[in-house]
This record gives sequence, structure tokens and C-alpha cells, in this order.
Amino acid sequence: MKGDFEQAIDNNEISAFLKGEGDYFSPEEGCMGYHNEMINFMGMMGYLKKQEHPYQLLVKCFRLYLSTLKEDPLDAWSLFNNIACFYTLRQDNSYFLTQNDYLIDELTAEEKKKIGILYRYLRDNFDKVPDAANMFPIEKQFGFTRKNGCRYDLFCF
Repeated sequence: MKGDFEQAIDNNEISAFLKGEGDYFSPEEGCMGYHNEMINFMGMMGYLKKQEHPYQLLVKCFRLYLSTLKEDPLDAWSLFNNIACFYTLRQDNSYFLTQNDYLIDELTAEEKKKIGILYRYLRDNFDKVPDAANMFPIEKQFGFTRKNGCRYDLFCF
């Protein structure tokens, strides 16, 4: 990754950062050369941690990112992974997150509906995600997010 979150803020490229597009692509061996959302998510959290009201800024950034997503396998996969990153870091009380932070609770009904649409789209089109054949089924992967504290079935929004 050449770009950092501050660059993404300055260039109005938050969505590109969270999707791992262009300078924001973060390959990792464990991800078989594909983008590793956790690297970027942690970079965003490190930047936000130094700001006043970091949790509110996280919600604002996530909403902006969510507003750019389309019914597309890569967008849906990106959303799935970024939500998993949030709950993984929240579970460990990493950065400024606590067990009382529920990103999904901060969203509007329309934003939650969009998550549901994209999660269902991903479930129905999971075979179009690069290397999906070598991954756990999507429902099993979501089980890890539930285990980390997501109290919603995001496929049902």
C-alpha cells in the first residue's frame, strides 16, 4: 500500500481506501495476493484514534463508504470484510473501540437495508468473488463476525 488514510481523507478517497483500490491496495500473503481489508481498516483506526471524537468520525467514514457501494461481487465482499474488521477490533477493545460500540446501531434504516441487500447479493453471487472456491461458505464466515459480537443477522436487513 502506497497511500495512507490521511491521503484518502485529503483526496476524498475514503471508499477507495476501504476497498483497497489503486494506491490503497494492501496485498498480504495470507489473502493469496488479494486485498487485505484489515491492514487498511487498522490504518484508518490508527489515524482516527488521534482525532477528536474518533468513533463519530469512524461512523461518518463508514457511512460515506457505504453510500458508494453497488450490487457488485467485489463491493459486497469489501463490505462484508470491513464489517468483519470492525467487529474483530471491537472484540479486542482495539484502538478506541469498546464492547459498547455497535457500528450498525449508528446507521439509518436505509443504510441497514443497503447492507442487507449487499449481504444477500454476496451470498447469491459468492462464486464470483476471487478464489471463493477455496474459502469457507459465506454463512460460516459470517459466523466469525457473529462470534465477535455482531448481534444482527445482516442478511436479513
